[in-house]
Amino acid sequence: MKNYKRIGIVGGVSPQSSALFYKLLVEKHFLRNKDYYYPEIVMFSVDFGKIKDFQNEIDSLNYIQEFVKAIDSLEKAGAEFAVIASNTPHRVFSQIENNVSIPLLSIVDATAGYAVDNGYKKLLLLGTRYTMSEDFYKNGLKMKNLEIIVPSGRDQGLVNRIIFNELVHDIISETSKNELIKLMNAYSADAVILGCTELPLILKKEDITMPVIDTTDVFAEVTLDYALT
Repeated sequence: MKNYKRIGIVGGVSPQSSALFYKLLVEKHFLRNKDYYYPEIVMFSVDFGKIKDFQNEIDSLNYIQEFVKAIDSLEKAGAEFAVIASNTPHRVFSQIENNVSIPLLSIVDATAGYAVDNGYKKLLLLGTRYTMSEDFYKNGLKMKNLEIIVPSGRDQGLVNRIIFNELVHDIISETSKNELIKLMNAYSADAVILGCTELPLILKKEDITMPVIDTTDVFAEVTLDYALT
């Protein structure tokens, strides 16, 4: 029987990807151990509407506070460390981390580590328009000597529309899937980062010709490893 730290998950951004992240943690434990002594997991689901409003209004203070409050609640529920099961909030990771008392793991660091371990150098980043247009992913991976490229403005709009108009509502469209695959094939990179935890809902590794870094899967792996340290 494994002796795990209690895991705290900030979920709700969006509910679909939060459920997938939780499911992956449990499945990965079983694949490793073939038993049912799963880690104890506490989830705090934030108000997605508030998060989107603060994001759209560029209200970074209240945006940060929503995540700080969520992690404080997880700590009160006995979580020994926390993860945010979404890529976009990591744009303010350091501000959140500096205002909470328990360790907070970074999905950007997890992604960078995976890329280095697999020898990737040039990476195509897909995600929300915030993730693709801002520098938090680029800067985080640059520290590991990794080059990040992002789609053109028009292509960014396509990816963002599919995420927010379809995937967060659990709408999986074959047409949208094919559009995303066509988009990826237009860029030259060693691997593509699925830098939005909703993208694995529509894209599978076998659908894509270039290597894939599924940040949801990678982060779940790192979370489970950390829970054992």
